[in-house]
Amino acid sequence: MDVVKEVKLLKYQMSLMKHMINAEEHPFFMFTIDHEFEENQVNAFLKILGVFSCRIKGGEIFECYQNDQLFSQFNLSLDKLYASEPPTLEELKMYVTKIFYQEFELEYLLCSLRKQFIQTEVCDFFLKRLKIDLK
Repeated sequence: MDVVKEVKLLKYQMSLMKHMINAEEHPFFMFTIDHEFEENQVNAFLKILGVFSCRIKGGEIFECYQNDQLFSQFNLSLDKLYASEPPTLEELKMYVTKIFYQEFELEYLLCSLRKQFIQTEVCDFFLKRLKIDLK
């Protein structure tokens, strides 16, 4: 099969899968499909949310969240990422832009993660900051 046919087949299969996925139950997965995120992008972002969780709680950053090789693909400043103070909204925006190479509505991203029960405390932390910034 040539490349063009393979791409068409994959697009069709993706379209079918989107109809099978319940967007209400898996909003983050739909978000990743709609924005065509790659696996390494999603993995890096989820690890960063784990690091943020440790930083928000004021604890040590768990080794399972430290993946310098994964983060290096996106030229992320590890000193800043592994800092001891709570993360900022500007920091989140910077990581989102560096990892996904695009900007989109952070509130939608955070709500989709929260509805899927992915790092809910981190999502709440940043959603509160977004509301404060809007005032």
